[in-house]
Amino acid sequence: MVVRDGGCAFPGCDRPAKHCDAHHVRFWSHGGETSVGNAVLLCRHHHTLIHQSDGEVELIHGTPAFIPPAWLDPARTPRTRERTREEHEWPAA
Repeated sequence: MVVRDGGCAFPGCDRPAKHCDAHHVRFWSHGGETSVGNAVLLCRHHHTLIHQSDGEVELIHGTPAFIPPAWLDPARTPRTRERTREEHEWPAA
């Protein structure tokens, strides 16, 4: 998850991975397995937000996507975290 998400996967958040928790996309309490394919990194604030709102998280082609609650976006358009070019590249040697 650290390699894939790089930190909090919530759009606009820049919290590093060391300040994040693993969030089960399909909640563990609803039978979701504990695996990279069913988890995203979220900072404490966004982890709490997802659990206390009608927002949802999905993995779309392996990329965390956040579906806002209907009151915020009636179309519930999935949003992903914008990553900078530097986050996708290896550091120069």
